[in-house]
Amino acid sequence: MRNITINGVKFSTFEHAGETYLCTGNPTGKFQFDYAGEFNDYYTVEGATSVVSGNKSVEDLYEEWLDRTEFYRSIGIRF
Repeated sequence: MRNITINGVKFSTFEHAGETYLCTGNPTGKFQFDYAGEFNDYYTVEGATSVVSGNKSVEDLYEEWLDRTEFYRSIGIRF
């Protein structure tokens, strides 16, 4: 697990099964099974407050994170 800071936000990154994960909070790198859906199983990263993942670069994941957290950041939530 690697810790980085991008534009003042602290992230942790790690790889699992060929995907890169970009997380805020205090992720452990371990996954917790949440539930089995009709099309997908759902997991969370233990200790993380927000997560984006994919077969992408950290820069691309950061752009995705900005998009997904836009509302929360607009109302003052800090990560």
